[in-house]
Amino acid sequence: MNANILLNVENLKTWFPIKKGLLRKTVGHVKAVDDISFQIPPGSTFGLVGESGSGKTTAARTVARLVPATGGKAYFNGENILPLKQSQLRRIRKDISMVFQDPYSSLNPRMTVGSIIAEPLKVHKIASGSQLIDRIATLLEKVGLSPSYINRYPHEFSGGQRQRIGVARALALEPKLVICDEPVSALDVSIQSQILNLLKDIQDQFNLTYLFIAHDLSVVEFISDIVAVMYLGKIVEIASADALYENPLHPYTKLLLSAIPHPVPGRKKIAIASAEPEPKPVAGCPFYGRCPIGDDFCTKNAPSLTEKDPGHKVACFKVS
Repeated sequence: MNANILLNVENLKTWFPIKKGLLRKTVGHVKAVDDISFQIPPGSTFGLVGESGSGKTTAARTVARLVPATGGKAYFNGENILPLKQSQLRRIRKDISMVFQDPYSSLNPRMTVGSIIAEPLKVHKIASGSQLIDRIATLLEKVGLSPSYINRYPHEFSGGQRQRIGVARALALEPKLVICDEPVSALDVSIQSQILNLLKDIQDQFNLTYLFIAHDLSVVEFISDIVAVMYLGKIVEIASADALYENPLHPYTKLLLSAIPHPVPGRKKIAIASAEPEPKPVAGCPFYGRCPIGDDFCTKNAPSLTEKDPGHKVACFKVS
């Protein structure tokens, strides 16, 4: 296994059964994640972007073993973690943590800030007593909060402060990979920039690796080194952040970029219309129902990711 890759996901599938009738017979599957592969080098930020329902959060939760995988492999530090039993996962849990989307529902309102941050440290028996208090105080300072907040409750804080508490909890066990599941989408725009800058600062301090989930491409561009675009459970384009934003190839990527309300000065805005408001998957390309350049060939054949430029892959027959 390549030592320069922290997380290597191969042909990952997460399908949910559709059950009907009195006997709850399985009549089909929702293919939330359908055969995706990607790699994340240590110390980098991998952005996973797409509309709501594209499967990006399910992919992240499957990698974190919060959702069972239907198939595929996920090598973390060279070990496939998908077959591991619950009793074997404790040693992996220390190295993978999450920052959740909603800073309100992700924090237990009955627990103090100190108890919230201390919980993973207690579960893994990392610290106790005065050492535990000192560690919590240090973590609060790292995320820009006063150690005096240790005995306060979540309802006493703003949304941005709550998310900082969530970040402190994610850092408690000194993880190698932090999965950020739309960590700024529920925050005001002015607060979003503060949290993004905080994430970049602590990444440099702790040499963290991020799997960053978002639907806002401007946010992903700011923080990511590599970006993958998902549509209906599949990755349709993957490239370095600079290459993808300067030269998007897939029609869906162009559609997402055209939806950014404030284009970057000097960058030509891409105009592309969605043919239909709701996706209609076919036997071939899943984007055919909304694609302005698709033809009959696309309805019968499913494109695979093909490298068009060095490090730039796209799943589209119409891209030369």
